[in-house]
Amino acid sequence: FEQSGNVEGSFLCPAEIQKVAPEICDNEQKLLVARRDNFEVKLSVLKSRLDQREKELDEANANSDRLSKSLAVTDQEAALVEPMVKKGLMAKTEQIRVEREQTDLHGQLNLAGETIKKTQAAITEAQLQVNELGLQLQQEALSDLTQALADLSVVDETIRGATDKVARTDIRSPVDGIVNTLDVNTLGSFVQPGAVVAGIVPTSETLLVEARVSPRDVAFIQPDQDALIKVTAYDFSIFGGIEGKVSTITADSLVDQKTGEPYYQVRVATEKSTLQRNGKTYSIIPGMICSVDIKTGRKTILNYLLKPINKARQEAMSER
Repeated sequence: FEQSGNVEGSFLCPAEIQKVAPEICDNEQKLLVARRDNFEVKLSVLKSRLDQREKELDEANANSDRLSKSLAVTDQEAALVEPMVKKGLMAKTEQIRVEREQTDLHGQLNLAGETIKKTQAAITEAQLQVNELGLQLQQEALSDLTQALADLSVVDETIRGATDKVARTDIRSPVDGIVNTLDVNTLGSFVQPGAVVAGIVPTSETLLVEARVSPRDVAFIQPDQDALIKVTAYDFSIFGGIEGKVSTITADSLVDQKTGEPYYQVRVATEKSTLQRNGKTYSIIPGMICSVDIKTGRKTILNYLLKPINKARQEAMSER
C-alpha cells in the first residue's frame, strides 16, 4: 500500500516466499506496521495543528467583525459629537475621547487583518505539510522498491552464473536412451571440446535407419518416399517389417573402405522402434542389420513383359 500512499491495508507476501522464507514476510509485515504507525502519528500531529489554525482563523474573523461594528458605532458617535462641540453644547474633551477611541479601533482592526493573513498562511502551510507527508511516504516506498529491484537484478545475475556453473558440471545426452559405453571414466579428468564421452542407445519411438543405395538406382530415390524396413534378426515372413519414409540422401557418393564400391547413403525414419507378434513386443536396437525396400513407383505386368521388346527395338538400329 505504501507505493500508492495509502495507509490502509496489509502486506501481501508472495506465496513462493511465504513457503520457503516466512520470516522475510513477517519482517516486512512488521516494518510495514511500524511505517504505518509512524505515518499516522505524524499525520495526526499535522491535522491537529491544522485544526488549531482553523480555530484561530475563526476567532480572528470574529474579532475583526466585532471591531468593525465597534468602529462603525464610534464613527456615528463622532459625527454627533463634533457639531455639538462647535456649538459649545459639549466639552472638547468628549470629542478628543471619541477620536482616540476611533484611532484605537482602527489600529486593532488593522492588527486583526494581519492576524487573519498570517493564520491563513499557516493553514495553507499545514495543508501542504499533510500532502507532503503522503508524498514522502510514497517516495520512500518507491526508493525502497527501486533499491530492491536493483538488488534483485544482482541476485538474479549471480544465480544465473551459479546455475551455469552447475549446468556445466552435468553431462546431458541430447536424446533419451541408455548408456552403452563410457569413453571417459576418470574422476576430475579434462574433456576436450567435441570429444565423445559416452555412447547412448536411444529409447525413443523413432528409428533412423542408414541404407546404402547403388549409384545406378539413386536417381529414383527422393525424400518422403515410402519404405519398408526388414530386420534380419526377425524373420520377415513371421514378424513383418516396419514402415518408414526416406529422410535424407547424401549429396555425393561415398566409397566403401573395404570393397572400394561407391554408394549413396540414405536415411529412412520410422514412427516406431518395435515389432509386434501375438501380443508380444520385440525391440529393435541400434546395430541390428536391416534391408530397406524403397517404393520408387509402380509398374504393371505388361510393362515387365514389354521391357525386353522395347529394349531390343531401341538397340536394333544402333551400331557399337
